[in-house]
Amino acid sequence: MNKKLNYFTAIKFLSKYIRKHKKNFSLIYAGWFFNNLLRVFVPITFSVMIDEIVYYRNIPVFFRVSLVFAVMLLFSCILHFFTETQHSYLSIMYAYDIKRDIFDHVLYADAEYLSDVKTGDVINTCNSYANECMHFVVQNIIHMLNKAMLLILLVVYVFLFGWQIGLLMLVVVPLSVFVSIRFGKKNRQYMENQRENEAAYNGWLYEILSGLRDIRMMGARETADKSFLNHQKKMIKVNVTAEFLTKTANHALTVIQLLIMLAIYGVVAYMAFENNMTVGTLTAVLAYYSSMTFQVKDMTGMYLRAQNRISFIQHIYDLLHSPTEKDWEGKADLVVTEGKIIFHDISFGYQNRPAIFSGLNLTIQPEDKIALVGKSGEGKTTLAYMLIGFYKPREGYIEIDGQRLCDCSLKSIRENIGIVQQEVLLFDGTISENLRLGRRDATEAEMREACQRAGILDYIESLPDGLDTAIGKSGVGLSGGQKQRLAIARIYLKDPKIIIFDEATSALDSETERDIHNAWADALNGRTAIVIAHRQSSVLLCRRAAILDGGRIAELGDPEDMIRTSSAFRTLFAVKEAEAYD
Repeated sequence: MNKKLNYFTAIKFLSKYIRKHKKNFSLIYAGWFFNNLLRVFVPITFSVMIDEIVYYRNIPVFFRVSLVFAVMLLFSCILHFFTETQHSYLSIMYAYDIKRDIFDHVLYADAEYLSDVKTGDVINTCNSYANECMHFVVQNIIHMLNKAMLLILLVVYVFLFGWQIGLLMLVVVPLSVFVSIRFGKKNRQYMENQRENEAAYNGWLYEILSGLRDIRMMGARETADKSFLNHQKKMIKVNVTAEFLTKTANHALTVIQLLIMLAIYGVVAYMAFENNMTVGTLTAVLAYYSSMTFQVKDMTGMYLRAQNRISFIQHIYDLLHSPTEKDWEGKADLVVTEGKIIFHDISFGYQNRPAIFSGLNLTIQPEDKIALVGKSGEGKTTLAYMLIGFYKPREGYIEIDGQRLCDCSLKSIRENIGIVQQEVLLFDGTISENLRLGRRDATEAEMREACQRAGILDYIESLPDGLDTAIGKSGVGLSGGQKQRLAIARIYLKDPKIIIFDEATSALDSETERDIHNAWADALNGRTAIVIAHRQSSVLLCRRAAILDGGRIAELGDPEDMIRTSSAFRTLFAVKEAEAYD
């Protein structure tokens, strides 16, 4: 379990990113520090100017001090421009470094871990939460340090005017700290709830927008609208409570500062009445108190916002410390000579869920064509994904040509095993770019040959730009059969010894399915194949069929024979075919 971050552990976690840009951060800190020093000296300079005119009528000194005052203001403007330029650069680069680490981690993230992560949460983490880290470093580390230094200087200088005024000003600090801590912890909890609600909402919204046509066709607009309202109500409730806590803390501080300010006015009025304070000094004291109350209130707001940001940083920390495929222990190269696969006493279950497999055994002979069938939820896809290293067995092991899969590297495993899924992964790019996903060094001649063998070359050549034709997001311009043929063409380019077809034709019509099956025949020649299917027509292409039931292989045999001898096989596909043609 990952640790819970606090203010200091959050700083420690972010420090590795700070060190990369330590020069820029040092310049920013120095710029704001000197700018804060100018805030201390400006009221002093202004008070001297007032006293030189009011009490001494010393015009030459007044003008010299005025010149110093103007130079200080000009220098302050230059410093402000300099620090803001550095800040703008770091706002981009610092967040980029974190986003890069998040994206790299997601690419290698453990498949079992990702199965429990919401898509909207990952998107928010990579985009919004990374920017919050930069705000935390600048506002809650650099600004907090500078403001603390400024407060110390202000209090020390006011003590020089009068210890009574210094004590009154000093009272503001502990009271403000008490209010900040009291409200900050509560606010952080509400912000964590807010983050969870927003992640759930974004994931839901992504699913709704992806299936908008289906929602319209099913007449489910009212259901979608009701879900939208429920998500919004949850977010509104948490947001209102969090905002109420923040406003309450700010107003409590305002009341405290007003009471202290009335007391200070009384003290300075008495000192002025006793001729113990000049007009210039009075002006400086009031300017310092105004600056001090502003700094304290600003620091309180920063602390409350820091608690919010720590919840975002916590999420990044948890993600970056989640299990990845880099933890895979196997290092040897998998060498597939025949393609014999053995599942030996496999037991597996997702975290906090019942076991899917318990003591499953299955042997697939070289160049065998076997169909995995069974009811939904029996783990057919999970078993296939264990073969490519997505999931690790809790007990037992998988063996390919005498090599245990856990002893082999994931790279060599996936070089020797190809997979074709129902939803073919296609990016918004050209056909050639999508074909090269599995093999980046493929030549145009090799791509043409692969497309020819997959039966899609004629269609590609009919397009204006051939292989350089852009196919749009998710291959929007291609039919389901054409997408499957592109997936088969990728298999030819990759040339693996073992192929998995995961319900690759379940969404196609019967005629297109027959065409794809014909393309399969050549692709499967000389290879070991596992076909996960819900259609009897796909199962009959295989030499054997294995029925998964209750975490084990319930039956194993020739599909043609099982049609006649297995009641479970007949029942399973009678139901499936009825659903298919319903």
